[in-house]
Amino acid sequence: MGELKEEPVSSAQLGAFFAGMTIRANSFPEATQWSEGERRAMSIFWPRLVQVLPPEVKFIADPEGTIMGANGLTGPRYVGQGTGEMRLVGALREVLAGGHLGYEEVQCVLKDILPIGSSSDLTEVSEALLAAFLIGQRMNRETDRELKAYCLAFDDELGNSRKT
Repeated sequence: MGELKEEPVSSAQLGAFFAGMTIRANSFPEATQWSEGERRAMSIFWPRLVQVLPPEVKFIADPEGTIMGANGLTGPRYVGQGTGEMRLVGALREVLAGGHLGYEEVQCVLKDILPIGSSSDLTEVSEALLAAFLIGQRMNRETDRELKAYCLAFDDELGNSRKT
């Protein structure tokens, strides 16, 4: 068997992983929620992880403090830093619970966090939060209105970049 290479895990990878786990725990059918082995592993390792993970990843892993028990209490209090990240955290609370966003909400989040349009006041956001948002939207299977918001935002950006 091959040798296990130690490579650092990126913030984006942590965000995507914990978003997937959180959505499975919160909203997937019982047969596809956490297995007994996953539950056991998280009960063993979460107390250690909570000591070293950044606050935004702890939020992603347990946004409402209901998955990890008393050790996951960072989630309900986490709000993010800056206006764009705060809007992203609000949207993530809905997405990580298995919910969907409105057209305008998706548009506002995208304008805050992605280099779309002529917005010179682009907010820098955590890679973990951004990855969690994108993976979370995909895992929840975007609604027509969410997909339309993404498509039109990128169509607008392509239209703007062609004109210059």
